[in-house]
Amino acid sequence: GALVLGCIASIEELELRVSLPNGLLGTVPITSISPELTALVEKAAEAADDSDDAMDVDGSDDDPLDLKTRFFIGQYVKCAIADLPADQSAASGKKKKSKSAPRLELTLIPEEINGRIDPDDICEGVIVTASVKSVEDRGYVLTTGISGNKISAFLPTSEAQAWIDRWMPQVTELKPGQLVEAAVTSVSDDRRSLRMTIDPAVVSQATVKDTYKTMASVQPGQLVSATVMKAWDRGLSLRFMGFYDCSADLNGLGMPAARSKADVEKKYPLGKVVPVRVLYVSLTAAGKVIIVSRMPHVLAFKPRPALTGYELPAAAHLASDKANSDISAAANEKGKIDKMWPIPYGTVLDDCIVLSVVGTIGLALQVPATKAVTAFAKVAQLAEEDEPAPKLNKYSGPFHVGTRHRARVVGYDAIDAVVRVSLRPSMVNEKFLTIDDVYPGAAVNGTIKVFRENGVEITISSTLHGFIHKQHLADVALKHPELQFKAGKQIACRVLKVLHEQRSILLTTRKSLVQSKLPIVTGYTEAEGAVPGAITQVVVDRVVDNGAIVNFYQGAHGLV
Repeated sequence: GALVLGCIASIEELELRVSLPNGLLGTVPITSISPELTALVEKAAEAADDSDDAMDVDGSDDDPLDLKTRFFIGQYVKCAIADLPADQSAASGKKKKSKSAPRLELTLIPEEINGRIDPDDICEGVIVTASVKSVEDRGYVLTTGISGNKISAFLPTSEAQAWIDRWMPQVTELKPGQLVEAAVTSVSDDRRSLRMTIDPAVVSQATVKDTYKTMASVQPGQLVSATVMKAWDRGLSLRFMGFYDCSADLNGLGMPAARSKADVEKKYPLGKVVPVRVLYVSLTAAGKVIIVSRMPHVLAFKPRPALTGYELPAAAHLASDKANSDISAAANEKGKIDKMWPIPYGTVLDDCIVLSVVGTIGLALQVPATKAVTAFAKVAQLAEEDEPAPKLNKYSGPFHVGTRHRARVVGYDAIDAVVRVSLRPSMVNEKFLTIDDVYPGAAVNGTIKVFRENGVEITISSTLHGFIHKQHLADVALKHPELQFKAGKQIACRVLKVLHEQRSILLTTRKSLVQSKLPIVTGYTEAEGAVPGAITQVVVDRVVDNGAIVNFYQGAHGLV
């Protein structure tokens, strides 16, 4: 039931994955986005039952359910927590340890987000989650879910175009079921009709003009002016609208390197008034909690902080003020989660400086050559899995403030602008961490995971696995390959083919290929090794009437 501001990290076929504050992750099923989109899903399901010519739902460009035509990576969304992970719910009894970050089930349905808002608190500057109900000649009718959908909302075409041009230039108009964060520009006299805008310049500056009658109307994403009430060594206590208390931690203040209460007080003295954006609202019988952020990119309602110099072009697009349709489309490619990351996954950072020791939790580090983001390493990422976690002390020990370390990027928290890193030597020095590190012809040493009838599964690294087809186990047919390929055995291989979309790696253990010193041919151009007169190794695939078909690497083949 708690509400939280999130940032879309990836767009899958039937769900959205959302980055939340403090390193949390959430998923939104396609049926938990908007009532209009749910109706389209139900219509597609009925059509599939009734006809072979059913509506296509395979994610193609003309798919009416394609989420990539309704959302973009980096888009802010207000979320309601629908369910906790099984290992954290009360029903599970004891909490279970998990190597991955907890993943929450979320809903974006406007009525779930806005249903608690008091209609009397709706005024100019309020940011409301809304879905497109219908497309009209002069604009869009929106569903807000406020007061049981008794309040209608209208978004003029002119107030939507700037958002489309900036964030989704590959489309011409909003689609039914599409979700937007819209600012109220006017309220009718009878308070039953709203006029809205999604112009990024207006929404980012939208501030509530009046004091809310009830705390239930406070929403994530809202920009408010807050007064500093007290400083702590780990953050601030503030108050807005004269009544409502909130807090901001050091990440939310952009001060991960703060070492004491005095550091916080120096920047935020008692009584100072500052703009903040609400991140999290939980109003339960156990307590009322409102968490806010002062991070510049959150205040500006932008997906990304400033440029780091490490990012991919699509990620740079999210940090700039210019639209680019080609980059926008690339940023929405399925599975390309790190398209929004300021530093791509797997990047090795050679000279990170410890800024502060965060209790027993971990280290805040300065990323070389940029101040746009901060790195954070959990204490479990400072030593190998079979080693005890080090005791942290900011004045002494191997990880005291000011020490320098090599680190590798393993995650990104979009709301906090924190790059998650690992200092484990095995992780930092791992040659094959991602599938992008693997290339056809590469020599790899792996460990047999399991023997199967059609081949052998190989563990290449802690994050990558490969497969050896039975035809590539040896240069000659083996009568009892299971005796030679036992689980746990170390084995030398060579990469035959890398299938990026399927995240699959095909290997060979044929000695003639593994031990070969001849040039590697991976395609049909000179750059891929296909040089006239070159001598290389091939594998005969099959014999045909006029010769034999032979295979090179990466699926290239030829005729002898």
